[in-house]
Amino acid sequence: MIIEYETNKCIKEKQKIEINDTKNVFLQGINPYDGLSTYFGIWINNNYLVIATLISGRNISYEYTSSKSIYTECDIKKYLESNKNVKVISKDDFTKQLLRVAKILEI
Repeated sequence: MIIEYETNKCIKEKQKIEINDTKNVFLQGINPYDGLSTYFGIWINNNYLVIATLISGRNISYEYTSSKSIYTECDIKKYLESNKNVKVISKDDFTKQLLRVAKILEI
């Protein structure tokens, strides 16, 4: 018996995005697995550098460090490579998403 089936083929494309400040950037993309929005932000808050990712409204990850001179380009590139249709968004738009998640986590 011969069964025909299709496999996924990974297609790599070169993309570009302009980011003015790698220590103050907010991005929105699409999770390729479920098609839901993801958000990524890097900013300085109370003398800490914060890197936060909100994935599909369900997963939150963040890092913070007192060293504001760390190399953040790798974090940005990792986000860009893991999401589709990424665009730069405003700090306010990112903050709205954080507040939405905070409401879900209210105790």
